[in-house]
Amino acid sequence: MRVYIFGTGKGKDYVLRCLRDDAKVIAYIDNYCKDISNINNVPIVNQKEIRYGYDYIIVSLMIFDDVLSDLINEGVENDRIIPFFSMEAANVPNYWEVIDQFKWRTELLWKKFNECILPLTNNINYELYSDEMMKNGLAPQILSAEKAIEKIVDERCSMVRFGDNEFEQIRGNERVNYQDIDARLATRLEEVLNCDDKRLIVAIADNYGSLFKYTDEAANDIRSYLTSAVRNDHMNILDLNREYYDAYISRPYLIYRDKESAGRRFEKIKRIWNNEDVLVVEGSHTRFGVGNDLLCNARNVHRILCPDKNAFLIYEKIYEKALKYGKNRLVLIILGPTATIMAYDLAMNDYWAVDIGQLDTEYEWYLRGAQRRCLIPNKTVSEINRYDDIVTDENDMSIKKYYSEVIEEISL
Repeated sequence: MRVYIFGTGKGKDYVLRCLRDDAKVIAYIDNYCKDISNINNVPIVNQKEIRYGYDYIIVSLMIFDDVLSDLINEGVENDRIIPFFSMEAANVPNYWEVIDQFKWRTELLWKKFNECILPLTNNINYELYSDEMMKNGLAPQILSAEKAIEKIVDERCSMVRFGDNEFEQIRGNERVNYQDIDARLATRLEEVLNCDDKRLIVAIADNYGSLFKYTDEAANDIRSYLTSAVRNDHMNILDLNREYYDAYISRPYLIYRDKESAGRRFEKIKRIWNNEDVLVVEGSHTRFGVGNDLLCNARNVHRILCPDKNAFLIYEKIYEKALKYGKNRLVLIILGPTATIMAYDLAMNDYWAVDIGQLDTEYEWYLRGAQRRCLIPNKTVSEINRYDDIVTDENDMSIKKYYSEVIEEISL
């Protein structure tokens, strides 16, 4: 049996443990790998370089729907593609000629136990007794996204958000591909988290109590991240005697079971910039509100483009431009943890700034009725894309309009 393995990440190791002895890996497929050309002398190729003479392509990515579609569109026969992390595929007898059925099922069940059942067991007390824990000062008080919107609109408050990426920066752990660990950034994030200035609301992810409102997948991701050690660190960092707001204000669609209410959530959020002059400070491929009507009710839009990765390295330069162009405007910032620092600094200088996060990506998924994360044409999807993977359609009218809104471009 001659096989390609699609993917060079940790998923490939699961596959290799389950291959039958007579299976030969002829190449790994990775469309974006530039640092290495082989793994243990097995070459790495682009999917355009797939040649005949193979029996199967085994997809080692855990989110595989887009890959399957791409391969089929490239002419690969559907029954020659094996999505390894599909339990349904693990029950197809034809595939057992290349993957040992017992090892395969064991790997998938063990993975499910470690990523779903064990985290649920460890987290269940917090989910069942969250109200009692909050009353006793053992869990943070988090007000709703709707109340955050009201405060931002009615009082023109600025907002900063803390999710797992920001907390992991503080804890000194790298979690995302667009911002390296930076001790100065971590120190600044702690400073912002402890701010109690009335001009600013601090939002944290509503992860610490009941997770029923979230999809099973989203709840499992939260449980897997929020181990006892991580939870304890968060509780030590947070002030359990104050009120926070829900940082999922920027995630109103995909993580929720109730997707029918997503439209109303987005309409409420749009009130923030209704008839306002808006300055968007974003990564060079973020393109917040481009190609959709998310910003259609703003009076006008201007943009400062920044590096997609490690924007904090040139924070002072970006901040200087935000000060220059942001006066008497609503400043919307999409720059990962750097946005948290910038919204705070601007607020302390009496600017109106909102760390708005991945709202545009969520809106694109909502418009598409997506049930899983998927790529968006012309834009970065930070959970999926590599930044050299963005193909821009220069003839798209929305792209031309976007270029006309850019007033500064700042690079590393």
